[in-house]
Amino acid sequence: MAAGASRRPLSTEPALPTTSDNQHVSVFAAEVERLFDPRRPETFWDCKPAFSALVQTGFVAELFNDELRAQIADPTHLPDCRFNQLTLRNGNGYSLSVTLLERPRRYIHTLPAYAMYAPIGGDELRYEQYRLPANYRNEIFDPSLRIERDGAATVVPGDVLCLRSDRYVYDFLIDQPLLVVKFTSGVLQTLEWLFNKDSLHAWQANDSELSATQMRVAAYVMGRLAHQYSLEPLSMLTGHPHHAVRWAAIQNLGRLSRTAAMAKLELAKDDPHPHVRNAAARTLQQIRQKSPSSS
Repeated sequence: MAAGASRRPLSTEPALPTTSDNQHVSVFAAEVERLFDPRRPETFWDCKPAFSALVQTGFVAELFNDELRAQIADPTHLPDCRFNQLTLRNGNGYSLSVTLLERPRRYIHTLPAYAMYAPIGGDELRYEQYRLPANYRNEIFDPSLRIERDGAATVVPGDVLCLRSDRYVYDFLIDQPLLVVKFTSGVLQTLEWLFNKDSLHAWQANDSELSATQMRVAAYVMGRLAHQYSLEPLSMLTGHPHHAVRWAAIQNLGRLSRTAAMAKLELAKDDPHPHVRNAAARTLQQIRQKSPSSS
């Protein structure tokens, strides 16, 4: 999909329930539910006034005070906190969190979702913006592609930065740890690309969702164990939205059933992703060269 094209979320399933009952967060969440339709990702930007209003309330100090009181009163109380991020609300196709940006990243990363960032605590958020090439397709990694510098800017506390991940990538210039309120849509892109900061060329791509990596590992394990009752789940995985998961499932299906794998390889010749199509064609050719009678 070219940069700037309309795109669908990879998942519109409701996320985890509310993790904060802060009044300001609840008001914001109600407005997001009214304005944002995950099936129409562009409606995410309609929520900017509500997000700006939330940031202006100064709710973060109130929320952290409440969390500290809760932990003092009940040592077993655990907020939804992972690494450097405290999740405040997971809704239908969106997430609200407070994140500590601790240091610059080695590479310039694409974002898998639409996002809005608002710095808090008195420090500014400085960043450089780069334009994605016109022939960029997130799901097909191409190391020959190069981003172009598109300027730099500063976001002062109280302002909101809209991160258009379908058009740009951003390099945040972190001199010291910085708190930001993050409002993000659901995942819209299958891969997270990394670009070299010197050459600006694409360096590598990773799964944008941990679940895709886990599905590929699961396919590998099922293939190694080679239990026949894994035939059905592996066959189901060959229809997964992520191309790498589909191909991992087909590869490991061959450890359980040659017939089932051959059938899936024939179908994969028409897979929407070129990497899967090419791999299927090569694999079928190799099989038939080794077993001419099977062609």
